[in-house]
Amino acid sequence: MEGGQDSFTYPLENLVEAILFTNNSPLSASALQKAAEYITGRSFTLEDIAGAIEILRQRYHSTSIELIEVAGGYALRTRPGYGEALAKYLGLQNPLQLSKPLLETLAIVAYHQPVTRPFINHLRGVQSDYAVEKLLELELIEPAGRAELPGKPLSYRTTKKFLELLGLRSLEDLPRLRELSDVPPLPDPSQVHPSENQPT
Repeated sequence: MEGGQDSFTYPLENLVEAILFTNNSPLSASALQKAAEYITGRSFTLEDIAGAIEILRQRYHSTSIELIEVAGGYALRTRPGYGEALAKYLGLQNPLQLSKPLLETLAIVAYHQPVTRPFINHLRGVQSDYAVEKLLELELIEPAGRAELPGKPLSYRTTKKFLELLGLRSLEDLPRLRELSDVPPLPDPSQVHPSENQPT
């Protein structure tokens, strides 16, 4: 296998730990598998990686560090209580603060993705160009191709950064709309055409 040394004998969990430690972004089990195979020149199964992950979970069980599953992958993070204390000590800026328009827009994208700007405007009742551009700038949403609607408007979806900031493994972990309120069902994004979003 390319890139590895047959003499590499460190326990797999230690290697996975080192790989996670040197990556700021979450890594999927398959990404960890490929990295471990490249480094060692040996083959590993996803079950091997899962076993190493579980050993690391136990290793960090009573420490200030935790191994979390987030944004479709795994990451090593400081436990929340310690993170807040360290941020205060280091004088780091406050966590990301989003205005009400940004939160509304982000929620619409999260629950109805992929969605177009006309659909977002339709639900909010106002133009949302600034909110969409700001969320793109913050890398919380990203383009998701062209919708099959007149004019082929660009659609948007949330990013892995969105999942990571919310501590979600996947979009399936979002609270269900029925759990949040008893509002009636919202319209289908595919039925909102560009011409319907123009405010009067």
